[in-house]
Amino acid sequence: MGYIADLPVAIQGNTLHIPAYLLPISGVDLVLGVPWLNTLGPHIADYNALSLKFYVKDSFVTLYGEQPKGPSQAQFHHIKRFHHTDAIATDFTLHFDKVVPQNNTFPDDLPTDIAAILHQFVDVFEEPKSLPPVRFQDHVINLMEGSNPVKVRPYRYPHSQKAQIETMVNDMLSQSIIQPSISPFSSPVLLVKKKDEVSKFLYIICFFPAIVIILAEIQICGNVS
Repeated sequence: MGYIADLPVAIQGNTLHIPAYLLPISGVDLVLGVPWLNTLGPHIADYNALSLKFYVKDSFVTLYGEQPKGPSQAQFHHIKRFHHTDAIATDFTLHFDKVVPQNNTFPDDLPTDIAAILHQFVDVFEEPKSLPPVRFQDHVINLMEGSNPVKVRPYRYPHSQKAQIETMVNDMLSQSIIQPSISPFSSPVLLVKKKDEVSKFLYIICFFPAIVIILAEIQICGNVS
């Protein structure tokens, strides 16, 4: 650590002479703290306008702060530069966020009337973020009176699938797509990998026909996502 008794600093067209300590920090060029403010004497600080006004040798000086900016997406070469320059202070301001690309484009050969409908109701195709609203008529599964829960043996799956299932369940809970339940009825969960290499969360209901009241001739056994 070093010390400079009289360091000339050019700030916004003004030259200030300040005492400064040399410290091994990164991210900023100069830190002006309360000891420097004490050397100014009376001064005016406007935190809404981000301005500081004071006198230096009978000259009235006004310094303006930078207006706050929204977060910007960092590229790989930005983070690489932080690493090589040891910009620790800058790394503290990083926030990792999942970026979901918005792709609302449609094929060029799509009929005009269909494309207009798709653009008008584009929110229908968005990923659900909550449970559907309460309706006058909800779908239910009517069970025979006195039915007991179906006993299903636990299915062994690899630890990688276990972690993936837990992650997907936590994501759906956080998005309110599903709710915690204490129901004794349960169904096996499957991870099915589609052609796009994305695993789909599915559960099977083919264990229920013995206790379900069949109201119509439908196919009960199947995968429901």
